[in-house]
Order: sequence, then structure tokens, then C-alpha cells
Amino acid sequence: MLVNRRSFLKSALAAGAFPYITGCFAPCASKCPDGKVRLACVGIGQQAWNDIREFEKTGLVHIAALCDTDLDGRQCVEALKRYPDAPRFRDFRKMLDEMDGRIDAVAVMTPDHAHFPALMAAMKMGLPVFSEKPLAHTFEECELLMQAAKKYGVATQMGNQGHSGENYYQFKHYVETGVIDVTKLTKLVAHMNNPRRWHKWNGKVSSFPKAEALTKGLDWDTWLGTASFHDYSKDYVQGEWRSWYDFGNGCLGDWGAHTMDTMHRFFDLGLPTEVLIKDVKGWNPYVFPMQDTLTFKFPAKGRRPAIDLDWYEGVANKPELPEGYIPQGWNKDIPAAKGSTAADAAKNLVPGKFFYMADGTAWQGGSHQSPLKRCGGGKVPSYPKNGSNHYANFLLAVMGKEETRSPFCVSSPLSEVFCLGCIAQRLNRSFKFDPVAKQIVGDEEANALLKGSKGTPRKGWEEFYRV
Repeated sequence: MLVNRRSFLKSALAAGAFPYITGCFAPCASKCPDGKVRLACVGIGQQAWNDIREFEKTGLVHIAALCDTDLDGRQCVEALKRYPDAPRFRDFRKMLDEMDGRIDAVAVMTPDHAHFPALMAAMKMGLPVFSEKPLAHTFEECELLMQAAKKYGVATQMGNQGHSGENYYQFKHYVETGVIDVTKLTKLVAHMNNPRRWHKWNGKVSSFPKAEALTKGLDWDTWLGTASFHDYSKDYVQGEWRSWYDFGNGCLGDWGAHTMDTMHRFFDLGLPTEVLIKDVKGWNPYVFPMQDTLTFKFPAKGRRPAIDLDWYEGVANKPELPEGYIPQGWNKDIPAAKGSTAADAAKNLVPGKFFYMADGTAWQGGSHQSPLKRCGGGKVPSYPKNGSNHYANFLLAVMGKEETRSPFCVSSPLSEVFCLGCIAQRLNRSFKFDPVAKQIVGDEEANALLKGSKGTPRKGWEEFYRV
């Protein structure tokens, strides 16, 4: 008879030991007789539905449970129709309780503020977890998730899908072989200048929205999760959550994960010592500004000198392009901004990055897995590639056959950079940061936001903040 995860974890903790779990709790041969991972999905509409279909395409998964706070919503129809026999839940806590021993991993694909509690609960049960990006809503939550992943020894993966694509392998090979000499780096830039698909207020918000009648079937308390209490409004749901400081991480959390990730990892940036903000338009205390420029100042590390990373967001807030910059369109794996056309892509820069070297040359790249090019053209060296995509990589890691490429020890520090940038955007001011103490220096209001908005965690949700 198989011992369920919860019983095992309790026994291990009582004995003062905790084994390192690399994949499914029991060997796949005994728990997954057909070699497939039984995956529970928290969030099943919109981007979650895209993720679910990508998981299914791998041929390595059974969709074993569906969980969404708004099961009656039209965004959930396709998933419910596709998997009519999968148990359905509105509350991830109930799902984890009832499916204990019948699932091998959990994918969390919810609004930014709701990633953390579901991930923590699953890891405490010894379950491997996949999280959509950004990893969490606050700096403290990122820290706790990283600690939990280490303590419970489960496979983890953040959903910055390009981190298993060409850009990842190219960056890795070029840095390791010296094609890109990190000692010669002088400046890094990342940008998102397409229409803001989630933002409709143009900075003109003077209060939280008025309370509205709750949508039928929506579990609002669970939707709020650890966040401070807000009355229901349609202006918080269906993707609008990303606009609000209390629920989302804005443009930076959305696109930074797809443009900064390889620079952050392979240039070993870590955490900054200062975050500067300028060129702000449409600022207000409720939703993210319509445009701004952030500069993250990273200290020297190893062979790399101290370096700045500039982030530009906003349709009109475009960075100065390096000499020889090659215009590029949307890569096939990149979701275009809602309402964008090919003409928009030609008129507006597609999300991307570039960086400068000491000899005056520059490299450029797009978003997601878009490969690097030398500005001005010219052949670039070849590089080895791996076969598994980001979704298969996670499932194979659950089986103990691969290591994930964006585990929480990698994606948490990256997401913490976003969280620091969001604090600067929220307060509309710059600050210094101590990357050793992990504290904002000389600014109590900003430092308090490392833990989130006032009233977070909401009463009854404190347990998730204990690793």
C-alpha cells in the first residue's frame, strides 16, 4: 500500500529528517503506470488554458484535477469541456485535501497575487510545482518560496517559457565559451513598448472601484486569497488584476520575465543596490503608471563589472537603439498585445533586450526564446540545443529524468528584481537596497512594501507565510 504524501511528510518531520525528493513521491512505475504525470491545475482560463494545452501536447501528462475560483465563467468553458471527468474545485485547499495521493504535481496559473498560497500549500505536501510568471506578488513571498523549495526538495519551475528555448541555450553557450565576454559588458537594456493590453485607465484612477454584485459562482474570498480585502468589482478580474498594485506586478512582472531572464541568469546579476525611476507618466496610487524608465544598479560580481540594467515601458517611452539595430517582428511563440497588428509591430518596438560591450559593439534579442543577433548583422556562432520544451522539462523533472531550467532558486531572485521595480513604480521614487540584508535603506514606507500592501496577509491566510 502506498503511503500518501501528507502522512510521509508528517512522519519525516517528526523524525527530524527530510529527504530530497527529485520527482514523483513514489517511482513513476508504481504511481504512473502509463508514464504520465497526474497534474492538478489551479487556474484553467485565459493564459492557464494555453498552459494546459501545452502540457497536454507533451504527451507526458494526465490532467487530473481542475480548480478555478470562477468555474462558471466563460473563460473556463473550454477546459471543462475538454476534461469532463476531471474533478472540479473552486478552492485549491479543498482540491489538495481531496486529491491527496491522486496527483503528482500542481500547476498554478492564476493572477499574480494568488500564486503564492497555492504554491506553498502544494510544496508542503511534497508536490512538485509549476508557477506562471512572475513567481509571486511580493519580495517576501519570493523569498519564502525559495526557502520552501529548498526545504521540501520538490521540482519547481516558473513559466518563463523562453528559458527552455533558443535564447537560453545560446546565452548559456556564449557566456560559458567567452563568445560574450562578461568582463566587457558596459550596459544592459530591456523594453516593452507595445500597447498595454491590460491597462484601460490611462493613469486616471482616483479610488478603488465601487462594490458590485458578485458574479454568479465566483468564490471571491478564495480569489482574494492572501491579499487585503476589496469588495468585488469587474475591474479586478478577467486580466484587469494586473493593473492594480494590490493584485498584479504590471508590465514589468509580465514582460520582464521574458526579456530580462537570460541576462539576469547568465550575467549573474543577483539583486541590485539601487533602483532609480524617471520619465513617469500617468502615475497614481492605485494602478501602474502608463510609462516609466527604471534603472537597476547591480554591483560587480566575479569577473563581471558593476553594471546598470535599464527597463523602458510605455508605447512612447522607447530606448535609444544601438547602432546597427536590426528591426524585428513578433516571434511565433510570443503573444502579441491584444489588438496589435503587423503594422503595430513595425511601428512599435517588439518587446526585447540589447546590451553593449566595451569595444562599442552591441547584441540584440527579442522576447521569449528569440535568439540573439549582433547589431549590424553578421554570422553568429552555433550553439547546442536541447529537445524538451519548458512544459516537458517540468514534467520530466517530476519524473526525475531532467532538472528544471527555471527552478525557484533561479526564478525567485529574478522575480525579486521585478518586485523592487514595482515598489519604485508604486511610490514614484528611487531608493537604495541592501542585497545582503535584503532591505530597502532609509525608506520605511518602501521597505514595508517588501511584504506587500497594508493588510497582507489577510486574516485567516497567515499560515501560508510559515515555511
